Amino acid sequence: MNKNRLLCLMITLLTISFVTTINLEADDKIDKSKGVGPYAEHWEPIPMHRYWAPSYYYTPPANPQGEYSRKDCVLCHRAINPLLVKAWERSRHADFSKLLPYQQEFLKNINLNLGKEITEVSCIDCHGGVGVEKIDHAKDLIMPTSVLCGKCHKKEFDEFESEKEDGIPGWPEGRESHAKAYDAGLDTDIWAAMDKNIVQGCDMCHNIQHKCDSCHTRHEFKASEARKPEACATCHNGPDHPDIEDYTNSKHGTIYKTEGHQWDWNKPLKEYSAPAPTCAFCHMQYKGKFSHNMAQKAIMGEGDVLFYNNLFADPPVKPSEFINNNPELVSRRKAWISTCRKCHSKIFAKDYLTSMDLASDAVFAYIQESFGLLKSLYSEKALYPMPENRPHAPAPVGEKWPDTLGGFYGEFWAKDGNPSRIEKDFLYMWENDAFLIRKGMAHTNPNAFTYISWSNMIKKYIDMQSEAATLRRLNTLENNMSLIQSLRSQKKEESSEAHKQECAACKKGESGETIWCASCNVGYTDKSKITCKDCFDKGTTCEACIKKADVK
Repeated sequence: MNKNRLLCLMITLLTISFVTTINLEADDKIDKSKGVGPYAEHWEPIPMHRYWAPSYYYTPPANPQGEYSRKDCVLCHRAINPLLVKAWERSRHADFSKLLPYQQEFLKNINLNLGKEITEVSCIDCHGGVGVEKIDHAKDLIMPTSVLCGKCHKKEFDEFESEKEDGIPGWPEGRESHAKAYDAGLDTDIWAAMDKNIVQGCDMCHNIQHKCDSCHTRHEFKASEARKPEACATCHNGPDHPDIEDYTNSKHGTIYKTEGHQWDWNKPLKEYSAPAPTCAFCHMQYKGKFSHNMAQKAIMGEGDVLFYNNLFADPPVKPSEFINNNPELVSRRKAWISTCRKCHSKIFAKDYLTSMDLASDAVFAYIQESFGLLKSLYSEKALYPMPENRPHAPAPVGEKWPDTLGGFYGEFWAKDGNPSRIEKDFLYMWENDAFLIRKGMAHTNPNAFTYISWSNMIKKYIDMQSEAATLRRLNTLENNMSLIQSLRSQKKEESSEAHKQECAACKKGESGETIWCASCNVGYTDKSKITCKDCFDKGTTCEACIKKADVK
């Protein structure tokens, strides 16, 4: 680096440092008027939303100010963010001489689509606009989105967007798909109600709708990385989508772990010849071709459709019936068999996938019975606490009893018995265990769909049965106690009423009448109180029982 460039760099850094120091508040301002989506009025974005959903919220920072060229960007960020720039310098974006033959062909098409020849993809091309030479940093800076990537990678972007046309029957349009993943969060009532500092854990994965770097990590954006299972692991893990855990513990995953370091990951998927499949190989393949549309064979709907939504059909629909009675899903099943046949026989693939559906039916039977148990407890008023006697979930979460007992909102919110323990067991049964069982089978991890998930589901079923028996016993005791208290109260009222009438007779005696009060066990004769019934009946008195009435 010559002296002039070094001096320029130092001046730039000092200027940025000074201006940023005196304008920190300006950098942190984003439009917080309200959120977006159907529940927009119920939430406000936090500063991090400008990165998770740049299409909605990103605005350039106030500093640094002024115009900067593509060389300025690299020069400045090499000093401020050296590792970021090193990653970019290793990329094929920075050095087209590193392009593989098939990528060189892609570049020809890119130049054709753009109507001009590009010689590199630098900071400014992604953060200012493809091919621009200067930007006003405080006005023109952008955060790249999949739309911007599509300016060059048009074929891949169009394939990705086409996922919106391949949703799961019975689910909102375009779901499930990566291309509408963020909107899926916006459509979820509990997402809108939650603390956004927590719920951004959902955003960090669901923002794949807006950003290609979910799979092609910045700033190298390597296709070879995205082809490896680890690229999917950040999001496809955990209790409701344990894909990476199941894959890595399957025989497919075992071969990958032991031999994968020897495979040529620079080859495009159509040239893939490794001895075991990967996430990309199975999910990006459709009828022999590979694309960025990974929803064309989707059947499960994250389990919500198969194991929960179909509870409310009239009559409820078992998973195997839901799949086999839907022509679109039957077609997708055939496409899966075609994919499996790259390594397995058609009979094996068909038999295994049929077995997976029948196992799902067995799961659904437990879920259906357990939901029926919740509804029965509700109708018997045996739930504790009953929904009307506990806090309502925060708006905009809707609670329509008994349908929402054990609903999804309970994954992320609870207060003072809402949801109750038995409802939480049911929620984990359908939202976690059921998913784990089917996912375990889909990825051929034996332990995942037996001891890890099926056994846990059975445990929750037993716990629900035991809790229900306890709730019913308590409810019976409370009802019996209420009945006893009611009878006692009724008897007391009757006794009090009778006593009132008899005491009225006493008062007559006090007024001078001759009368006996059986309730008070006392008689009056000419204002004299006689406590001896024998003397009263005979008209005689004795010193032992005569007491003068205290007449005021």
